[in-house]
Amino acid sequence: MALPTRITLPPRQAIEPTGEVDRNEVATATVAFDRTLSWMRFPTALEQQFLSDSAQRRLIYFMLSALLSLFIFNGFLLVDYLMVPDVFELAIKVRLAWFTPFAVISLMLTWWCRQYLLQKGWHLVVEYLVLLSGVLAAACLAYILSSSHAPNSQYYHVGLMVVIVYGNLVQRLRFWYAVAFSLIVYCIHITGVLMVQSFNPRLIPPMVALIGATLIFTLMANYALERDERRQYLLSLRRKHLLKDLGDVQRRLQQLARVDSLTGLFNRRHFQEYLQQTWQRAQHDHAHVAIVMLDVDHFKQFNDRYGHPAGDQCLVQVAQAMQDSLRRPGDLVARYGGEEFIAVLPGADADTARKAAERIREAVTQLGLAHEASSTAATVTVSVGVSSCRAREHTREQDLIAAADSALYKAKRQGRNQVASLSL
Repeated sequence: MALPTRITLPPRQAIEPTGEVDRNEVATATVAFDRTLSWMRFPTALEQQFLSDSAQRRLIYFMLSALLSLFIFNGFLLVDYLMVPDVFELAIKVRLAWFTPFAVISLMLTWWCRQYLLQKGWHLVVEYLVLLSGVLAAACLAYILSSSHAPNSQYYHVGLMVVIVYGNLVQRLRFWYAVAFSLIVYCIHITGVLMVQSFNPRLIPPMVALIGATLIFTLMANYALERDERRQYLLSLRRKHLLKDLGDVQRRLQQLARVDSLTGLFNRRHFQEYLQQTWQRAQHDHAHVAIVMLDVDHFKQFNDRYGHPAGDQCLVQVAQAMQDSLRRPGDLVARYGGEEFIAVLPGADADTARKAAERIREAVTQLGLAHEASSTAATVTVSVGVSSCRAREHTREQDLIAAADSALYKAKRQGRNQVASLSL
């Protein structure tokens, strides 16, 4: 992969993690769940994300557990035969002819439409299906018991405990749906008990208390299970945010390791890596590669006269002028060291590279930076060395750099503020 030709560091605030709203909601939800009691609901956007992320897994679990529960539901025909033999035929009709076809059709439709349901964001469809199926199962049992005159039928009302366990613990309805479901089943139980005139009044309090205790205990377990699930979800989000933060920091450190902090150009290390890759591609394509090396004339005297802060500003402006003078997207400029700058021009022959170097020299001259200590001119000038060649197997990229360095010293020897070139 080719390295980028120029890097633009983001402002300090830009490297802050994205999704600030999500982070605030996660923080708010975490504080809420650290309390003794929680309302079992995240802020709106986070709640939707939570339901969406868990929807597919929850739908699959619902399908599997519903099939098993349907098998158990019909397995209670044996209990019907033992407890309410007088309405056993009715029990067969209710369980096998009414409830089972409805349940099977509902499950098949849900499975066939699962992608549509998930895409539309109908994440609570499972809760409604569980609630409806549980209420219907309770109603079926209540109807069977209300039709029976068997003496043992009044004891059979405890069978509603199984329905409550199914909704609250097996299917693990979301807590508030579990509360609604449990209250509906409890009302069905109380209504069924009160409507049976032959019901032993001494059994009513213990029956109501037994089903009520089952309701309370299963809701407590349901609450604890969902609380743990939601807390784990928050922890997973915080872990993702932390990993993203670490990734952002790592990327920024990698950027800083390749950038000169003063000029904002790439540093020597990055230049070497980019030149190596450019050279390898050029060898494969038998293409030209050019190097432009620049040195600020009499820069030590500039620092002595105007001070190092002014010298730093001078280097920044020279670097910008050099960067602006190179017009092709593949050209890369780097600070080579001190007052030296270097550029690699992929695909540039000697004439193209020399023209680019002349543009750079003229751009620096046009800056008009005063340099009274210079013996070359009254303003800051640069000497530029250029080398170019067609990449061949018996040459190396280091040879190209050495040639550009030689050309630079040639320009200095000839009087500075000029371009000298050397081809391999």
